Parts: sequence; structure tokens; C-alpha cells
Amino acid sequence: MEKFITIDGKEVRLVANGATPRLYRSMFKKDVFADMTNAVSSNGEIKSAEVFENLCYIMAKQGGLEGDIDSWLASMDSPTAVITVAPDILDLWADTNETVATGKKK
Repeated sequence: MEKFITIDGKEVRLVANGATPRLYRSMFKKDVFADMTNAVSSNGEIKSAEVFENLCYIMAKQGGLEGDIDSWLASMDSPTAVITVAPDILDLWADTNETVATGKKK
């Protein structure tokens, strides 16, 4: 799946697909599914900015972003730039993880 979003005044192409969890694990040595489960509270409050920054970076890398995460984050004027687009990141993540298979009738 692909989505264009604006982060800190710059258009960023985010791509999420089957490789996203593997790339996340390879780069951050963490499980993206576990991280995302703990990143948002039951009332929708963001509990971990780092998880959103990491996932957004992986999706942006898949969309063609060059450079490392620290340089990318340093290029933003606002330290909360990624958090302001967290709903877009969540939407893309949810859309990617939506079940598309249907069960067989018996």
C-alpha cells in the first residue's frame, strides 16, 4: 500500500507491504507488531513517539527516502512533526494489515 503525506511541509511517500515488518526488525531489532500494540493506548493516546518515528521512517525508506533516520529527523523543524501525522501512519498500517482472505465454505 502507498500513501503520500505531508510531514513538516514536505511531501513524503510512505509504502507499507509484506517487507515492512522484516525491515523494521532488521533496522531496529524489535517486533513492529508488538511495538504498535504498545504504542497507542486504548483511548487512542500516543504512548511512544519513537515507535511512530521508526515505523514512519521504514515506510518512507520503502517509498524512496535516502539517508539515515537521525538525518531525516534532524531535517525537520518540529520535534513532533512525525507525531502530528500519526493518524495517517496508523491508517496505512491498519490498511496493510487488513485481512483480505476469505474462509472457504464447508
